[in-house]
Amino acid sequence: MTAALATITGLFTAVPAQAAPLTASSAGAKAPADAGPDGGGSHGRRGADLPFTEYAATGARSNGTRIGPSGDFGTLASEAVARRAVTLTGRGKYVEFTLTKPANAVDLHYSIPDAADGTGLTAPLAVYVNGSKSRDLTLTSKYAWFYGNYPFSNNPADGKAHHFYDDVRTTFAHTLPAGTRVRLQVDAGSTPVTVDVADFERVDPPAHQPHGALSVLDFGADASGRKDSTTAIQQAIDAGAERHRTVWIPVGTFTVTGHLAVDNVTVRGAGAWHSVLTGRNVGIYGNAAPTPSTHVHLSDFAVFGEAANRDDSAPVNGIGGALGGGSTIKNLWIAHTKVGMWFDGPFDGLAISDVRIQDVTGDGLNFHDGISHATVKNSYIRNTGDDGLAMWSGGHADHDNAFSHNTVVLPILANNIALYGGHDNAITDNLVTDTLTQGGGIHVGNRFGAVALSGTTTIARNTLVRTGVLDPNWLFGVGALWFYALDEPMTGRIDVTDTTIVDSPYEAIQFIGSSVTNADVRRVVIHNAGTFAVQEQAAGSATFSDVTATGLGAAGVYDCGYGFTLTKGEGNRGWDTSQCGFPPNGVLRLSDSSKFLGVVDPGSTSANSPVTVTNPGPNPARLASITANGDFSQTNDCGTTLAVGATCTVQVAFTPTAKGNHGGALTIVSDTPFSPYTVSLSGVGYDPNGNLALGRTMTVSSNVDGFPAAFTNDANPSTYWESRNGVFPQWLQADLGAATGVGRLVLTIPPTWGSRAETLSVETSTDGVTYTPAVASTGYVFDPATGNSVTVTLPATSARYIRLNVTGNTDWAAAQIAEFEVYAQ
Repeated sequence: MTAALATITGLFTAVPAQAAPLTASSAGAKAPADAGPDGGGSHGRRGADLPFTEYAATGARSNGTRIGPSGDFGTLASEAVARRAVTLTGRGKYVEFTLTKPANAVDLHYSIPDAADGTGLTAPLAVYVNGSKSRDLTLTSKYAWFYGNYPFSNNPADGKAHHFYDDVRTTFAHTLPAGTRVRLQVDAGSTPVTVDVADFERVDPPAHQPHGALSVLDFGADASGRKDSTTAIQQAIDAGAERHRTVWIPVGTFTVTGHLAVDNVTVRGAGAWHSVLTGRNVGIYGNAAPTPSTHVHLSDFAVFGEAANRDDSAPVNGIGGALGGGSTIKNLWIAHTKVGMWFDGPFDGLAISDVRIQDVTGDGLNFHDGISHATVKNSYIRNTGDDGLAMWSGGHADHDNAFSHNTVVLPILANNIALYGGHDNAITDNLVTDTLTQGGGIHVGNRFGAVALSGTTTIARNTLVRTGVLDPNWLFGVGALWFYALDEPMTGRIDVTDTTIVDSPYEAIQFIGSSVTNADVRRVVIHNAGTFAVQEQAAGSATFSDVTATGLGAAGVYDCGYGFTLTKGEGNRGWDTSQCGFPPNGVLRLSDSSKFLGVVDPGSTSANSPVTVTNPGPNPARLASITANGDFSQTNDCGTTLAVGATCTVQVAFTPTAKGNHGGALTIVSDTPFSPYTVSLSGVGYDPNGNLALGRTMTVSSNVDGFPAAFTNDANPSTYWESRNGVFPQWLQADLGAATGVGRLVLTIPPTWGSRAETLSVETSTDGVTYTPAVASTGYVFDPATGNSVTVTLPATSARYIRLNVTGNTDWAAAQIAEFEVYAQ
């Protein structure tokens, strides 16, 4: 990937008036005065040097409807580059780009609606070149539109729709010269099409088969894609490894329905536009650590999967396993897999460059568990379902790795770039833009059970644009650049230098958690931060020198007495003020996120349970509707408008129509951020022979973020509790509310997971203080063939508290339980 820079780099606030490419010079004058062509000052170009020129639909000629700018999660505009796009509704609506450089191919980032049942729609979009129709593109929403809470679903009834966009690519018969008009137009059908950006490029002709290479065609692979080529390509790979010859993937589309195993082999294609591996479960995997594959070289082809949902247990990554010993990955294009590339260490020595990862349901790339001397350079990552690029030191420390000169755009969840623990890693010369929720542009943290940060972490010469968000759980901002000491204090040295932070919706830099020390921040430009330059929410210390800030929305420093010492060296400007307290953000405050209405006899009604709703401002809130569903009802005194500072009350009640667990939701629809607001409602229709733990309070010894105790009695087999990684013993406890006779437990893990054994024991208590052993430590096997469910028989006893102790797991270094059920017999 060489040639022209894909210049989304200059999109700060303004949008070009005509269909010019998204270069800094055409993006308006919102960059700081001392910023260079990428907003990065005099420190050289940042981000990847890519082969395409990117054109914004909002800068093109169009008779469609411009949407945005908006950063409100759950809107089409928020998931578009620069928070703006164009929607084409009805026949004859178009977007027309005028090329500034020759091109013979285009990749279009777009969105169309989902089907009512969540399975996706298809729709045509016509392509015209200088007024003459060239072809129709077939658009789909099959790989887009996720719903509900993490890990998300494809069910529209779960609400909270997001991850709206996908890509489609096509080539032209001839190279289109500069000045060519390329129109995308709705000619047929009534499906609205939202166009974000179009990436035009000049694709080289297919490469020729290298001398001496083994073609997969010679082993029976089918370039038409009609037949499954998995076995044939694997045989070619095995032969190439044995004979020390390159394996050649020629022009074509090859159906692959499983993992291709690679070790000590070179696999090369005719180009990422020309050689495509596609299919359900497609992926290229190295051996498992601690005996990783070595001397593997993958280049010049595409891997397009069929992952249409987020299933964290499914092994459907584009590249996976352990690839070390001088392995390289270059010029691959990966889309529609779970994770673009997920590597499990420990292993050493991997170089990745010039890759594109787009439209995946999880991370773009993750170095996990003790990977060292690995690099990712000059790559483009867009529209991931989680962190764009991540290093996660789970189990063993990742160290001496680098992410450099990459462009990471639109992670739909979490961060553009994240580093969880480890030592002596570097994040340098990257461009990151447009975070959506629960993350920032660059993040460093002691989280997810990672080996604690140590050594020196280098963050240098990065540009962050429109990064950081209003967190829906915390209800305050996450920083564009943020440090989170969750699992334990962060004491490793952190060097932040020569960094530019532009148009952060909230604070530019954040320290949060227990304690963050030994941070040195130098030569940083902050321009247009919605609240603060620095947000202190941890103990610890940092030194700031030559940090300048303009356009702050609130004050220089958020300081509410957490005990953070900020030492100011020379050259700081524009952020001298401080305050305690966040500006109003318009989000309604609800007193509860969930309500358990108790155990009620069928046909009877529970007592009312209140939910208070407060509007902190800054504007009055219009309340469109307040409803409760299922066997739940509500009354309220809220009216249609809630004034600034006002509070109203919603009373919720439960009338079970049958025995067993009941669920529902209180839903409040308003014109404020994060609307609609939901309160999960649950209750139990009394059944003496049913699950006694339903709706009861669950507590645990520890949990990983996002995998709480409450998931173990929510009647959802796909959500689960996971303890802190790498630490045993752990425990999970049910409080039945009163002492009652118990006779057995039924435990499950998600039904799609593979087999594993967990070592379990059980204790019981009547008072929560003194515990009596009930079941000795035993290995219980969860088998997907039997529903991933095990039964633990208890001696007949009466107990209020049932505690499950976990001391081992053969598949993961943590306790994992999806449902914890307690029965009388």
